[in-house]
Amino acid sequence: MATRSAIRETAPARLIRDLDAYRIGWELIDHARYSYWGGLRAVVVQFSRGCPHPCTYCGQRGFWTRWRHRDPVRFAAELARLHREHGVRVINFADENPTVSKKVWRTFLEALIAENVDLILVGSTRADDIVRDADILPLYKRAGWERFLLGLESTDTATLDLIRKGATTTTDREAIRLLRANGILSMATWVVGFEEERDRDYWRGLRQLLAYDPDQIQMLYVTPHRWTPYFRLAEERRVIQLDRRRWDYKHQVLATRHMPPWRVLLWFKLIEVILQARPKALARIYLNRDPRLRHAMRWYTRMGRRVWPHEILAWLRDPLTRTGPTVAAFWGRGQEREEAMAVRAAARSHPAGREAA
Repeated sequence: MATRSAIRETAPARLIRDLDAYRIGWELIDHARYSYWGGLRAVVVQFSRGCPHPCTYCGQRGFWTRWRHRDPVRFAAELARLHREHGVRVINFADENPTVSKKVWRTFLEALIAENVDLILVGSTRADDIVRDADILPLYKRAGWERFLLGLESTDTATLDLIRKGATTTTDREAIRLLRANGILSMATWVVGFEEERDRDYWRGLRQLLAYDPDQIQMLYVTPHRWTPYFRLAEERRVIQLDRRRWDYKHQVLATRHMPPWRVLLWFKLIEVILQARPKALARIYLNRDPRLRHAMRWYTRMGRRVWPHEILAWLRDPLTRTGPTVAAFWGRGQEREEAMAVRAAARSHPAGREAA
């Protein structure tokens, strides 16, 4: 809390254990003003909050304290009502990991199928959840799922261990295969900018991404936010982006030991082009037999054609510094301990919060 004379650190707000206790005021917005997926009326929703996995680069585990979810049947009914009463077609899940509990997730899928509404569902999840749910992926498709963003982050085993992803390259590849077999698009995220990367590492990563064969690729730059455990690992690295507004995963912010920024950008854009413009990818964009997926792929391609040159021009327009401070000097002390304290405090205040969801 900020006053004219000082800034006071207030106590953390109490954890909301029952997400259904707070109604979303959908009537407060004009749904006609919000579109996604190529001009279709859309909303952003949360089925759950939090994530049980300890990935070091992500602050969601600490921020939300523990994973909890909406009532799956009531949530499905709410999505159906949005479609029937407001003409909503696209449901964009903002959850970090909505599929944590297979039992709860299956209940939601079956409830939404029973509502018999024509919805398009898109969101993020973990590759190992997709592999776990191989037997119920047909339910995903029937419920309306068209695309999952899979946070692969890296194709290098040592890097996955460093960021405590808890994933394997074999699982990541299998998840993409299973999604495609069930008519669901896969978008793979891949993060660059780790300190020890060389040209050969990018070349190896490109070859592995081609072997994974995702439908779409989203390239990101490693970004050590103060509230993540990764901040501690990167606190002595040199900052090259002094505009804090650019610390958004889409701009280079850290120097790398073996490669200048322009070469990191070159690999970044080269990998995007190769993954999205290879013959197999173009065939999926223009010749996909599923008209809904064909629409989605073409819309995504149109967006990419606008973003790709914009990011290059922005890099040229906004010069990076060569003499920046360390991450620790630039941001101050990390906030990982504060997040951990919030987790422990919530567990003490709400013993039931330790029960399995």
